[in-house]
Amino acid sequence: MKRHGTSRILAALLALLVTVTAACGGTDQDSGDGGRTTIRFGFNWVHDIEWASWYLAEKNGYFAKHDVDVELVPGGENTPAVSQLIAAGKVDLGVASDELQIINANKQGGDFVLIGAMYQRSPYGLTWLTTSGITKPADLVGKKIGGLQGEQPRLDAVFTANGLKPDYTFVPVSYDPQPLVKGDVDAITSYSTNQTISLGLRGVKTTAITFSDFGLPSYGDVLFASRSYLDEHGDAVAGFLAALKEGIAANVADPAAGVKTLVDTYGKDATIDEKYATAANPAYIALLDSDYTKAHGRLAIDETFLADRVFAGYRQAGEKDLPEVADFVDLSYLEKSA
Repeated sequence: MKRHGTSRILAALLALLVTVTAACGGTDQDSGDGGRTTIRFGFNWVHDIEWASWYLAEKNGYFAKHDVDVELVPGGENTPAVSQLIAAGKVDLGVASDELQIINANKQGGDFVLIGAMYQRSPYGLTWLTTSGITKPADLVGKKIGGLQGEQPRLDAVFTANGLKPDYTFVPVSYDPQPLVKGDVDAITSYSTNQTISLGLRGVKTTAITFSDFGLPSYGDVLFASRSYLDEHGDAVAGFLAALKEGIAANVADPAAGVKTLVDTYGKDATIDEKYATAANPAYIALLDSDYTKAHGRLAIDETFLADRVFAGYRQAGEKDLPEVADFVDLSYLEKSA
């Protein structure tokens, strides 16, 4: 999951980037070996165990099997949002932490479409020390909650969704969990796949609850592209999704292989915490499946659930002008990948 908020300045440039890209005739996509289509896929964070399924899809030859060559493009703390990279013609497909990031990108002038979701529940939520006595939303009343500036509407919605009046002190912090450890705050916004695991490896016992568990559901690591790209490269996108599903299956079958591929190949030039990666991979895997995916396959999005539950939570957080789901989501490429 992306560990930082989208830059307001960069977001303001999105409409201009879309216009410039369109004027230049779209992306300059090259042909891969043997006539395969090259797809540049943008991550919203650095090389990390979060992307293990993509790594295995490439390493094990699944992308090539489905006639696509894939360039995996990492992000980072100071890189533009993936939606901006797509608009600028730097990548073709990409991932965003949740649906709201793409909704807001479209409000800035984009025309992006969701084509699937890696995780049936976003790992984003709250973490607190296990010794704090917090066990339920009502226990957050009157507490100090740390988070990125701008998280207040979502936190307000946690209270509202649970029949409570928003009553807490907001403390602006980064994703560094140290303020929680030091006692400066009672809880922090966090990822159940990140901070709580890192702290646990240091011997600090914490409890992590996702916003989905608090009654504000959302998908995690949603896959998206521009509508024009999908119209022009539908078969390649379907092949990409088919290969990615095989990569997911490989990671589930052997999580250690995902860790090894990260450490030995994709993250070899970075400082990879192998102990964290080993502990975090099963936490990500636990978010892959739901009753809906058991019936419709991995990466599937339940459009009724999105409209009736996810969007309802966004409205509670103050979001307006949400799109029609039928126009925002196109699962035809995923269906072709079956």
